[in-house]
Amino acid sequence: SISKQIKQTADAVSELLQIPVMGRITAGELTPIPTSDFAYYDAESKIEIPQSQLPGREKGKDLFALEVQGDSMIDAMVNDGDIVIMKHVNEARNGEMVVIWISDNNETTLKYFFRENGKVRLQPANPTMEAIIIDDPSTLEVRGKVVMVIRQVSGLPSSGVRI
Repeated sequence: SISKQIKQTADAVSELLQIPVMGRITAGELTPIPTSDFAYYDAESKIEIPQSQLPGREKGKDLFALEVQGDSMIDAMVNDGDIVIMKHVNEARNGEMVVIWISDNNETTLKYFFRENGKVRLQPANPTMEAIIIDDPSTLEVRGKVVMVIRQVSGLPSSGVRI
């Protein structure tokens, strides 16, 4: 019935999450974080995602979005121009795809995270690129982990999702 369809549409709209787009993250070489007066996005920039598209364990809290620049994560189905939905975390488990900030030189990157022999390996998902080895893990801060990828097709987000 029409009233049932209207209710279903209203339910779908009410479950849309507004996730702030915080800027760009490089999937490639370590990249300096822009100075505070440099902004890619205004404070109002948001992306809407149906809560039903998030992984079951994610409730939509502490999420933010970043636009990916670079191709170091292409074998993980994360391409240049895609949007990664991140969950704010400050620790990572081996094998998680995370945003890392290196405080020593104020650089950031998106990579797989591995602790090995007292060091940290930041592993790209591209066979043409080398891992980044961090000898002093105390210089690293995990800023978030990837919970969802939104594929960009002709500049428009589609529902292509990798969890």
